[in-house]
Amino acid sequence: MKLAENLASVRIDGVKYALKSGETRIENLKFDLQLENKAENLYSWVVYLENDSDERSPRIQALMGMDMRLPAAGEVRFNTLRGDDCSMRSFFPESYDLTEGVTVSREPTGARSSDTTAFPYFDVVDSAGEGFVCGIGWSGQWKLEASRVGEDVQLTAGFKDCDFILEPHEKVRSVRILICFGNGGEDKLRQQFVRLHRRFYSPIPEFDDNTFFPSAAQCFDRYFWGNMPENGKLSYFESEDAQFNIIKNAAKCKYVNAFWVDACWFDGAFRTGVGNYAYSTGFPNGLRGLSDMAHRNGMRFILWFEPIRAHAGTDVFEKFREDRTKIIPDPAGQNFLVNIGDPEVWQYQYEHIAGIIEENGVDMYRQDFNTNPYDYLKTVETPDRIGIAQIRFVEGIYRLWDELRERFPGLLIDNCASGGRLIDVETSMRAIPLWQSDMACRPAPAAMQNEVLLLSRYLPYHQGSSFDHSPYFMRSGATTAIACEFAFLSGIIDPEKERRSLNEVGKGPEASNIRHLGDFNSEDIARAMKDVRELREYWNGDFTALTPPAEDLRSYAAYTLRLSEEDRGIILVFRREEAPESFTVKLPEINVDREYTLVFSDEYLEETETVATGRQLSEGLDVKIKEAPGSLLIKYRPRLGN
Repeated sequence: MKLAENLASVRIDGVKYALKSGETRIENLKFDLQLENKAENLYSWVVYLENDSDERSPRIQALMGMDMRLPAAGEVRFNTLRGDDCSMRSFFPESYDLTEGVTVSREPTGARSSDTTAFPYFDVVDSAGEGFVCGIGWSGQWKLEASRVGEDVQLTAGFKDCDFILEPHEKVRSVRILICFGNGGEDKLRQQFVRLHRRFYSPIPEFDDNTFFPSAAQCFDRYFWGNMPENGKLSYFESEDAQFNIIKNAAKCKYVNAFWVDACWFDGAFRTGVGNYAYSTGFPNGLRGLSDMAHRNGMRFILWFEPIRAHAGTDVFEKFREDRTKIIPDPAGQNFLVNIGDPEVWQYQYEHIAGIIEENGVDMYRQDFNTNPYDYLKTVETPDRIGIAQIRFVEGIYRLWDELRERFPGLLIDNCASGGRLIDVETSMRAIPLWQSDMACRPAPAAMQNEVLLLSRYLPYHQGSSFDHSPYFMRSGATTAIACEFAFLSGIIDPEKERRSLNEVGKGPEASNIRHLGDFNSEDIARAMKDVRELREYWNGDFTALTPPAEDLRSYAAYTLRLSEEDRGIILVFRREEAPESFTVKLPEINVDREYTLVFSDEYLEETETVATGRQLSEGLDVKIKEAPGSLLIKYRPRLGN
């Protein structure tokens, strides 16, 4: 397969026009399709559209950032994922045979790009093993159609809502497309795509032992939920004393390199205060003291914000309450969408966020996004401007992130939207999803395993969480690093309040029992963190899932990461609560004529060593995990002299 000549399209006053690389003029409209080719077989483009006249434009009724046909031989398979809906089925795979007359249509829920019903990455592979992986970059309501037309695959992607007139000298843009061609089947294609996505379209193009990824002390879900303020007072967790104690204990553990304050630092906290920038009474001195203490202990400081939502009565609400195009109400009138696409609103949010970051020495900006903007934004549209409010809203998010990164060089961004509901190419270019789904809000290692199996198909980076420092929990949620919801306040906070909070987040069949409930042992945590830290280098390698994702607890989960040039790698195997004791490991890529040294690390981090041939690893190596649930880490390398 190779790139087509016609890449995008526009429909103006009922007439469709194809768009190629470079500039195209249609009436008083200028289209600039900016095509990038940063590596062999890797392409990306965006269409920029401008009305460069003094008159209003004709009516633009569709702007498809991708509209092209690609040749495909024989049977063709379309693979993608579901979006995130905070369930065991978040990001589950979906596959379809593309045959004549079959059209696969996808769009997310509510104008968050990876919410529930769609995920903006997919791959198409033909019967010869040739194909491509494609990502859509638009953090709003995109739509995709894929179909078979004769010996071709037809692909179109763009805005769901597009029917507008541009004012004189007004500009808009299309969705971004990122596509990588190759051969060798699905796994090979995805591996190549991830490597190139990371190198050319991510905030961390490459990493080594010195690269920062946050293995963070993050206790919000462990201590906040189920503990409503008593007698009008804040809960202990919502105080600087609690946060100072978290830092002190985290510093004893080694390898905890970040301190994370989530949605508890502002007046009203997450319950009723979203939209406030004044510090809570629990933080009378602001957050600088916490930041300074974290830095003294070798940790970077992560701070939570949510600039696109506000509760009634908060700072942002009061500022813009008279203009319902700037702060848009829901039907109940309690939650409001902060229209960051409005220039005045954008400036207000930028100045307040930048001020907090500067004042408190914030190293990582965490942006949450806990509402679906689609219905809100539809209420401020006019008949000749359908889609413009959504475009400006998304552009406002990108501008905010870009301006913050420019003002604070080295600032990292954590992309969260009720978990993993705003993951796409454009957000992945700027941010890392440290909270890949809100399943991370609960002790759900099986869900973490599924998410690693699936998101690793397409994303350059993503991370999960762990409520327990046992290897099973830690290895389930870790990638390049992990968020740690450990008992950092053990012996300090009321244990009954901790139990209430954990009962709140531990509901549902997906939750696993926490082994170290209320138990803080810095030496044991340090050992578990070291185990995760030593796995990081392998994420530079090629990921392959060895099992499909599964909802039930009778199954195993397993994957491998391979550093191909060095012919070494790791295998991670997880036995869930009701799974049998034995599992057969089969590596899809190994030198069958070589012998390998295998180092097994069990659920107690105890190591044993053995030797196996590549043929054994290829055809099937039986392993046993005695604990249920339990994990097994296998490191393999060529045997010396072999």
